[in-house]
Amino acid sequence: MRNSGARHVKDIEDVEESEESATFLLLLDAIPALVILASAAVAGINADYAVNHWIWDVLEALFTAFFTAEILVKLKVFGCKGFFWGADWYWSWFDLLCVVLALVEMIITYTGRTLGAVGILKMLKLARLGRIIRLLKFKIFQELKLMIQGVFTGLRVLFWAVVLLLGCVYLLGVVTRTIFTDRPEFNSVGQAMFTSFRCFTDGCSTYEGAPLQEKLFEEHGGLFMLVYILLFLFVTIGIFNLIMAVFIDNVTDGSTKKRQRELGLNAPRTGWVIASELRHLILSRFLYKEAEDEVDAEDGNEVDRPRRVSKIFKEKVQNLREMYGYKPHTTQEYDDLTDQIREEMANRKIVVTRTEFNHWLSTEKPLLETLNDAEIDLSCKSDLFDVLDADLSGELEFEEMVDGLLKCRGPASKTDIIAIRLKTRLLVRLMIRICEKFDIDV
Repeated sequence: MRNSGARHVKDIEDVEESEESATFLLLLDAIPALVILASAAVAGINADYAVNHWIWDVLEALFTAFFTAEILVKLKVFGCKGFFWGADWYWSWFDLLCVVLALVEMIITYTGRTLGAVGILKMLKLARLGRIIRLLKFKIFQELKLMIQGVFTGLRVLFWAVVLLLGCVYLLGVVTRTIFTDRPEFNSVGQAMFTSFRCFTDGCSTYEGAPLQEKLFEEHGGLFMLVYILLFLFVTIGIFNLIMAVFIDNVTDGSTKKRQRELGLNAPRTGWVIASELRHLILSRFLYKEAEDEVDAEDGNEVDRPRRVSKIFKEKVQNLREMYGYKPHTTQEYDDLTDQIREEMANRKIVVTRTEFNHWLSTEKPLLETLNDAEIDLSCKSDLFDVLDADLSGELEFEEMVDGLLKCRGPASKTDIIAIRLKTRLLVRLMIRICEKFDIDV
């Protein structure tokens, strides 16, 4: 009967938490993204059809009202401090800027047209497209954000790639201008450069539309054919592929470094989130036991026992959430609250067994989501306990879990490999000293 009550309570909690998460995501992620896409589509349609129709002003007013309401909702949910100076403060200020520009545009639309402010109005209409940039803040567009960041990361390499290509095209332009002086496509170095570039990409033809390669082959014979083939292979297979390879390598390396920096910057927040989730799981176990003890101490119907346990347990969980409901906003606050959680769990002398830990990984969806958000690999969940159990005690202390999980974030870095190498060297030295002390041949 008690196991049935526990499962019932667990089902209620899972349903409530999943509904809250879905509602929060729908309110602050999916719906604004869809509205931004709709506003961008309306801006494109407005540019082609019935430019001065009143319906576009109505739609823009609706979009502005929605984005204003979005900011107000976020201010209520996160507070002024969390919204304007939180982790995503730059997006918050950008959202506010977009709304202010939209309001200014509406004011000019209804009052400024008579004042000759048509030019400013056109610029503000183009500023609507800046809302599309807001899509990068939503998690559903995370891959798009990574692609754009990768392009910006490789801009310096791309610049030097363009310089290399222009240098090669310039040399070819000078050579072809000197050799093919009778062809109108090579009347100047600039024309020769452009013609050479077209011949290595697409559209290698005369001004009349005939294939330029065939014309030059008829005039200069097989030597031109051999040189053209070699140059074509050198430029297309050599230079173009070299540029692509260097660009991709630079973008990949830059993305990896940026990811590592973000992991380091987010370490305090991630530590607090992991510690809070583990504390919730651990204290829920104690709270359910306390709820059962309170029901056992009362005189009541045994049939009604699961419902009363569920009610008391939910009240205790709600009190726990209110007690620890404060969300930090600065790195120092994250560190302080994490230290408080560590100290509280250490005073309780919390230990988690292998069975309980693996049960969490199999059934606790919020914990799995927290670990996924922290970029902890869960492909081999059954081995995670052995990874965290560094002292091979068969049990995990709270400090051991938090520190171990933080170390598991992201891919293995160079510092991880060097740390293993240095520790291995230290162990070898210690073993050699032990063998020398006991006269053991190595």
